[in-house]
Amino acid sequence: GSTAKREHAEGIGVRFIDYTAEDVAAAARELVPGGFDGIVDLVGGTSLRTVAPLARAPRNVIAVGDASVPDLGGRFVERRIDRENLERSARLALDGVLAPVITAVHPLSDAPAALAAVENGHASGKVVIKVA
Repeated sequence: GSTAKREHAEGIGVRFIDYTAEDVAAAARELVPGGFDGIVDLVGGTSLRTVAPLARAPRNVIAVGDASVPDLGGRFVERRIDRENLERSARLALDGVLAPVITAVHPLSDAPAALAAVENGHASGKVVIKVA
């Protein structure tokens, strides 16, 4: 990630491990020597195989995007965007359970550039397109 993303993460209390400069497993073990209660992996592949053994219980490893996680004792979660999930997410946000971090607001005329930034990984937090 970029320096800005790291600073943002640390600003909200996240302990950032730079996978390009540190041994992720060793740094994580140092943070939580007894292992993690649960792990959610959004990358899969080598990343998943690195972090899965750090969970106290394999069943508490959840992967989004890597269907091989059951081989490690964990659970696979498929991302589905449908009306029910959108409504539930909206309710959680309105109730204050989810607090999305909005980092940019763009007019509709800038939508193509804003969406390109998100797709290319150059956005942190949520990007809002203002339609009115």
